[in-house]
Amino acid sequence: MLKKLKSPEHEAESAHHIDKQPSINTKDDELEDVQDWLAERLREGDRAAAVRLVEMYYPQIFLYMRRLGHDRQESEDLTQESFLNAWYHIGQLKDGKALASWLYRIASNVSRLYWRQHKGKKIVSIEWIDAPEDRIVENNASSEYEQLEALRQAVAQLPIKLKEVVVLHYMQHLTIAEAAKAVGIRQGTFKSRLSRALKTLRKKLP
Repeated sequence: MLKKLKSPEHEAESAHHIDKQPSINTKDDELEDVQDWLAERLREGDRAAAVRLVEMYYPQIFLYMRRLGHDRQESEDLTQESFLNAWYHIGQLKDGKALASWLYRIASNVSRLYWRQHKGKKIVSIEWIDAPEDRIVENNASSEYEQLEALRQAVAQLPIKLKEVVVLHYMQHLTIAEAAKAVGIRQGTFKSRLSRALKTLRKKLP
């Protein structure tokens, strides 16, 4: 399965996502208009716009926290903290079209600060995050399913810098440019980290 994940320079994004969580970053005029409107209204202190921001992005930021290894309660707290930080620092957002990447960058910083303050805390495996709590795995589970679960476990064990790039690009479905902004690095550096992450995962998986 991992062999299907091509290097950043040669991938066709829609065909090589690790899972199929719908993207919130579709490049259409309607979404860009909404992002521009939100950024403008947020800068003016419009609380209705803040509510709209949460409605649009809370599920994705919460899932991002879960995929970074935080448990459910931590993810809820850190997601709320991310939106509060966004509200207090909205003046730093200059381009509404960069809203999603900017919000992910805030969330990434919130997550990193948490891990620095809680060194040694166990990282939650992401293997069951997308499954219903009462799901029962059959003994004859397909090979593809087993490989996907192994892949999720392997991603969970990556160093945070490598895990971020895999989660943002393949799971949260940000483009290379958006994901690079989300972690505050150049696109070339992002591609390098992504290649290192994929190389590490290939070594861990059959």
